Amino acid sequence: MDLQDYRAARHRRLVEMATELGVPADRAAAVVDRVIEDQRRRIVRSVDPDQVVVPALREEVLGGRSRFPSLAIFVLIAVVAAAFAVTILAGPPDPKKVERRAATVPALVGLTSAEAVSALGSAGISTRVDLVPQCDPAGQVLGSVPPSGDTVRPDKVVVVIATATPSWSCPADAAGRVQAWAFLRFLVSGSARPHLAPEVRLYVDGAAAGTADGTHSATSPDWRWRVRDPVVAHALRPVANDLGQPVVSITSGPPPPTTCGLPTPSPSGIAGAPTRVVLTASGAGPGDGPELECQLTIDLFKDDDGAIAVVSVTLPGGSGLGPPPWVRTRDDRDALDD
Repeated sequence: MDLQDYRAARHRRLVEMATELGVPADRAAAVVDRVIEDQRRRIVRSVDPDQVVVPALREEVLGGRSRFPSLAIFVLIAVVAAAFAVTILAGPPDPKKVERRAATVPALVGLTSAEAVSALGSAGISTRVDLVPQCDPAGQVLGSVPPSGDTVRPDKVVVVIATATPSWSCPADAAGRVQAWAFLRFLVSGSARPHLAPEVRLYVDGAAAGTADGTHSATSPDWRWRVRDPVVAHALRPVANDLGQPVVSITSGPPPPTTCGLPTPSPSGIAGAPTRVVLTASGAGPGDGPELECQLTIDLFKDDDGAIAVVSVTLPGGSGLGPPPWVRTRDDRDALDD
């Protein structure tokens, strides 16, 4: 196949695939171009170049940690061999004992590698941490092999994929990325404390949704019902990619006028453009509907002191966030006093 024809037809989708595998959005195109250039001779000779380029892209990004196909074959051989040996030596295993020995890989999104190793260890699962250079803070979990939700035996080692400091130059937004990951951990695990203003204004699905106390934990009512629970519900769902969890993309700059078809808030009293956190649970390809183009999006606006003063959350489909009618937050009480 002609190299330029293939590049023109598939470049956009390959860039999306690289992003899904954890490559920062601003570097995904360069990674794809490098893979295509490295595989150019095979592409020209191949009837279906995707069979050449897609595995090469996974190899480039994950360093051979993709689960397909070699690892799957290895695991299958190991399981069959173990089952055969047990049957010969001890007869059929007791299903109840096998079930007790098995463990489920927990959700790891929003954790550091140390927190993920601790969570897996608490579940009785052995681990290994593999590092992938990225411009995000070092030690942030990108996913695992096998992914969250899978059941593993005690002798299985779960590989935790985490970020590492890259050798290349990164954009000048390191502080925003650190704050964004800290805010994600603040919501999901409660293990981080981002720099929050004393009073944080909240927007949900494009509309003002009151305020939250910046000194409170994310499990307090003013954070929990409006922001934390809906975000966690979306973030912790297993997704069908090689990482087993949503891909976290962090960018800085003016946001688009709309997000998921809803107006993007333009709050007053903030300093500069926000940091945008997008958790991609699925990739939109040609012919896909708009529901796949809309991903969980969190915009973090800072004040002049660098504290997060406004948080805007937009969820796919818009879920009408907010506390149940029987829960009264500080804003509700203030309204009653007016």
